[in-house]
Amino acid sequence: MKALIVLAMLVAIGLIVLMYKRENNLNKMLFSFVILFSIIGFAVLGNVMRSVMPLYLTHIVALILSYGGLVYYIIRDKMQGLLWVLPLLTLLLYLLIAWIGNEHISF
Repeated sequence: MKALIVLAMLVAIGLIVLMYKRENNLNKMLFSFVILFSIIGFAVLGNVMRSVMPLYLTHIVALILSYGGLVYYIIRDKMQGLLWVLPLLTLLLYLLIAWIGNEHISF
């Protein structure tokens, strides 16, 4: 599984560089790298959610959709902003659940 994740990152980097060489669009290349690194950051931050497994699996699906949106942007040059925000929304939902659980439920 880890090899698949590394391979997906390398494919994205390769696509970004290939499209930069083809189009010479520096803004698109930098924006694509920012989105890729944010997806990687959300994946690392998502490991905190392992205690709530359904939400963690939803986060993984959101990461996959976000990666697909990045590849779509690289190839077709059409932004899919909602797909890039989905992992952030799952992290915020986890924080909300943790806050409600710690503040309002006492044993």
